Amino acid sequence: MDISGWKKIIMHIDMDAFFAAIEQAHLPALKGKPVIVGGTPQGRGVVTTCSYEARVYGIHSAMSAARAVKQCPDGVFVGISAHKYSYVSMDILRILSEFTPQVEPVSIDEAFVDISGIAERYDSFEDLANQIKGKIWDAHKLTASIGIAPVRLIAKMASGTNKPNGLTIVPPGKEKEFLWPQPIRNMWGIGPKSEITFQKLGIMTIGDLAKFPKARLKKHFGIAAPGLIDLANGEGETGIHPGYEESTEKSMGHEHTFDIDETNKLRLEGTLLHLCEKVARRLRLSEYKGYTITLKIRLPNFQRLTRSCSLPEPTDSTMAIYEIARGLLEKHGFHRQPIRLIGVSVSNLEKKQETNQMSIFDQPVKKAKSVEKVLDKIRDKFGENSICRAGGYVE
Repeated sequence: MDISGWKKIIMHIDMDAFFAAIEQAHLPALKGKPVIVGGTPQGRGVVTTCSYEARVYGIHSAMSAARAVKQCPDGVFVGISAHKYSYVSMDILRILSEFTPQVEPVSIDEAFVDISGIAERYDSFEDLANQIKGKIWDAHKLTASIGIAPVRLIAKMASGTNKPNGLTIVPPGKEKEFLWPQPIRNMWGIGPKSEITFQKLGIMTIGDLAKFPKARLKKHFGIAAPGLIDLANGEGETGIHPGYEESTEKSMGHEHTFDIDETNKLRLEGTLLHLCEKVARRLRLSEYKGYTITLKIRLPNFQRLTRSCSLPEPTDSTMAIYEIARGLLEKHGFHRQPIRLIGVSVSNLEKKQETNQMSIFDQPVKKAKSVEKVLDKIRDKFGENSICRAGGYVE
């Protein structure tokens, strides 16, 4: 393959309908059906993602589950299985690392790969992309869309232009040809509010932005203005920050929205225990512990309240996390008012260290840690909802 015109070759891998595709791969009966991952139509939940079969009905992420079921009455609603998605995500990063160590995870379902040093080993970009796709398919029966370009921004945008299972290559010299005709909202990092501002300035396409005076744009976007115009002209970051062996998460948490505003203290505590079990299990699966436990509450008027407590030593223990979270619930009197949503998270994470020295939290709960190991093994074999502690539940 002739790569003489390339200074850098950046590949962006974007998994197709990741969560929904995993559910379809794990349960063949769901293949070909409109699968909707997230909240249930009976509750207040929202759509996290959906299969391509559901997208033809106009279903999209952040849509309320109640609206989704109206638009797609035959949709199959599936709850989120975070541990399953995390496992597959890490294994896909492992597959990518078999080709090159220059792998940078961006989120749970996408990554950048610098293939500058390996591209010439293959007959073509198509050959390399197909080999990567083939390994992912063989391991997990999942498809990915790939973009290849000289800079990150364009590789990211290219991977989304031909989904699912697509491959889009933007060679050096073709950056503007690829970018300029596209609407401004397609540029990576441009949200709805920014799009409105651009449109008020008469900037409808990326090409319009590329030719816009920097001084004038700076009045609206400050110091970010020159960088935005550079991006629109195909100039951007080319570096990769490898990190596939480390967690990309700064915290791990779970939350639950009640169908009806909850006032019963026992139900609140039971839900909180269930959430703490899920958080602690994610920590153990990822081999992390955390120092800070945060309780999140949302009231019926949508007011968001959070309270945190930091520990002297990190923990991944369900009961240690629960006791802190329950204490925060009682200390601040949150249980004395109706609650719409409750959540718990653990932050300030560090990789678990193997040591014979017992933690101050492990000393009184040595039996509890043995119980957690047994519970983890049961869930590994029979699924996340196969067993829970008495009192820990979500209806």
